[in-house]
Amino acid sequence: MSEQHETIEDRVTDLTIDVPSDNNENELPTTPADPEANGKEEDQKQQQQQQQQETQNSKPISVRQMRKLKNPQRKRHGARNQHKNKIFVKWLIDRFHLKTVASDEDPISSSPIVLDVAGGKGEVAARLTMCHLQKVVMVDPRPADVAHCFDTLVYPKIPNKWQKRLDDQRKENPNVVQDKLANRFQQLVTTFDEYTITSNPELQNAIQNARLILGLHADGATEAIVDAALQYNKPFCVVPCCVFPNLFRSRKVENEATGEMVPVRSHEQFCKYLADKDERFQTEILPFEGRNVAIWWDGN
Repeated sequence: MSEQHETIEDRVTDLTIDVPSDNNENELPTTPADPEANGKEEDQKQQQQQQQQETQNSKPISVRQMRKLKNPQRKRHGARNQHKNKIFVKWLIDRFHLKTVASDEDPISSSPIVLDVAGGKGEVAARLTMCHLQKVVMVDPRPADVAHCFDTLVYPKIPNKWQKRLDDQRKENPNVVQDKLANRFQQLVTTFDEYTITSNPELQNAIQNARLILGLHADGATEAIVDAALQYNKPFCVVPCCVFPNLFRSRKVENEATGEMVPVRSHEQFCKYLADKDERFQTEILPFEGRNVAIWWDGN
């Protein structure tokens, strides 16, 4: 029995190490390889090596970079509207003929201002104050560091001659941006809705001093901007974004096909709903991708 066992074992060993010669095309291996399986294994090994290299790197990996590693062929979804704030501000200056009307010595509380509602990080406010010498009051429940926003988002994109001028001023005063903003910018950390407008005297004063009320993708405050502009007879511009149909259930718009009043659920319906509030309102498509429908009124 031992001899028979050794013979079988020898045969198994022979089968294991017996590899067909490259010159003999008719000779096949004992277990043929699966090309698809080998390809998957190679892909998995490459992904593991990439992840190990990134893990060893001292710099943290962003979510966007991680997605790119997992799927190099992945295309960016959404609109390419990274310049929307710059385009929007330039359009505002031209459309509403915004010129500097007050010096830095005048207090912002008594100066004609641009009221920026739901300004977020403050890029629109930073561009209006630092690049176009406007006085801005921004309304947003989240405190914003507009000086940091200017240095990181606006300053790298302004013309070189403006950068040099500001760099020269910073040599004499390292806090020149903060000092300019102290005279030109103020934030009211609150919401912008009917209740807040009627109960907040500081917000009421800002609306009364406003020569323009604006909201770029102001979300839930968009309709409140339009209503406040009508109530106080102020020029305004809104670029609607989110609709929130479950939050604002009373909004109705006419269905042009049937003539019936239907709930506002789409972006197109929301824009029509706002534009229909007054026949003097204008609608314009702005030159950036994404939600770019501007509804505005010059106050006349």
